[in-house]
Amino acid sequence: MVFVRDGQEFLPGIQAMAAPGHTVGHTVYVITSQGKSLCNAGDIAHHHILAVEKPRREFAYDTDGKQAVASRLRVLDMLASARTPAVTYHLPWPGLGHFGKQGDGFHYFPAPIRTVL
Repeated sequence: MVFVRDGQEFLPGIQAMAAPGHTVGHTVYVITSQGKSLCNAGDIAHHHILAVEKPRREFAYDTDGKQAVASRLRVLDMLASARTPAVTYHLPWPGLGHFGKQGDGFHYFPAPIRTVL
């Protein structure tokens, strides 16, 4: 087991970003290659409407609701501001998309599904 620090680039092009609250050690990973970035945001949001459009809402599934809200706001704001695509769990297929600011929250825009490579 190797521990990584918040903000550490632990492999070339892969940076860890602490995002605790859902779980104690929840970490988001920003992967950068050839000038493009992709964020593996993991469990930062439980639902594309409830947690994304109302990001200040605490959920029973978080180990620390207030910390989860703070992490969610910070990560979603970063992703929306830079328009960085993200891979997330619990969001509509394909789980890949980007976030945009919408009022006091955000909106999830799923990537179009490519049926041909």
